[in-house]
Amino acid sequence: MAQDALSATRAKGDIATFLTLLVLFSSGFYALVFLVPDAPKQWGGYALQFMWCPALAALITKLVRDRSLRGLGWGWGRTRYFLIAYGLAIALCVAPYVVVWFAFDAFDGTQLIEAFAKAGLPSALRSHAGMLAIVLVVLPLTGLISTAGEEIGWRGFLVPRMHALTGFTRTSLLVGLIWAAWHYPINVAVSPLYRPSVPLWYSNACFTLLVIGASFMHTWLRMRSQSLWPSALGHAAGNAFQGVLQVATLETPVTSYLTTEYGASFAVVGCLLTFIFWRRRHEMEPARVASGTGAAQRPGQ
Repeated sequence: MAQDALSATRAKGDIATFLTLLVLFSSGFYALVFLVPDAPKQWGGYALQFMWCPALAALITKLVRDRSLRGLGWGWGRTRYFLIAYGLAIALCVAPYVVVWFAFDAFDGTQLIEAFAKAGLPSALRSHAGMLAIVLVVLPLTGLISTAGEEIGWRGFLVPRMHALTGFTRTSLLVGLIWAAWHYPINVAVSPLYRPSVPLWYSNACFTLLVIGASFMHTWLRMRSQSLWPSALGHAAGNAFQGVLQVATLETPVTSYLTTEYGASFAVVGCLLTFIFWRRRHEMEPARVASGTGAAQRPGQ
């Protein structure tokens, strides 16, 4: 069904079906981390499957309700939005770490070199150029395998339907809150293993602010590009860059409160993203969903 012909009732039904299936598929992983003693320690082995829960929910919803997988933003869209997404991922990851490194003398490049050595890379790739190519190209592209699972669900399916019903601002807030809440059970089970000194409420608060800001950015990317792939690339690149930069950061009582997606520096990034892309809400096309009165929602709502 074409998005411009989508009725409000139909959109609401699609969203309800998607969220029901999302909870159903994700619940198995929530049960796993709380009921199986060693599962939180081994979460890395389950993360890929978990990240494909939104895609699975979206694909089944489309097949059941539309008998088609069209309309999820499969097309390439405009190349410039891939460059914007990639550039934002670099800037938004590098800036917080550089500030922390200089402010708290927390940079340790030897940790990064040792990590590459332990990865078993061929000697030819252990040069500065080789490592840079891995960080800037290989890791983001391989990361698409996992982030595509989330982005097919969040940006491919959910964002266009929410945007048609509620406009840019409410869509970004609601999808961001759903996205964050979907992670909470995993955060509760796994985060204390890696940062036991940081209160869970603090980690989740910082994480939520970041995710809401990222939601504003990805809603803008999705609706402007008419493709889910810029968001998938930006998501994958952000995960890759943040992971690499964290390896080069000394873990101290101070930096543990500032770095990673559960730290204050990234919460600030989230707030900046929210403000920047909320200011650009006028760039969105008007929603094209038929309401009960025939009036379309305004794009900036």
